Amino acid sequence: MAARGGWTDTALGDIRPYTITGGRTRTAHELYLTSCFLTRPSTGRIPASAESEALLLHCSGSPCSVAELAARLHQPVQVIKVLVGDLLDAEALTLSNARRPAAAGPDTHLLEAVLHGLRTRL
Repeated sequence: MAARGGWTDTALGDIRPYTITGGRTRTAHELYLTSCFLTRPSTGRIPASAESEALLLHCSGSPCSVAELAARLHQPVQVIKVLVGDLLDAEALTLSNARRPAAAGPDTHLLEAVLHGLRTRL
């Protein structure tokens, strides 16, 4: 089902991302594409929405990353980050990989070795 200029979800029809997040574009949590989540028994108030329900379903059983959730729910990554932030606040999700992704630059020795290998083959 193609949407006219919007994001689409077969169960919800054509819904704009800012509608799903209530106009919010940021979360207080530092989340990355590789941040993975698992559901947990919640003591807080879980946001009642189809998207929150879908996120909890996808995160039950095995960890699921922000990028994977965005792909499965057909939503922009930033929308998923806001919704996941809400579920983290409600203690319905837990972060399964709390480490920050490595921010190391390119390995210059490896790049030089590849370049050398390419030059010797030509």
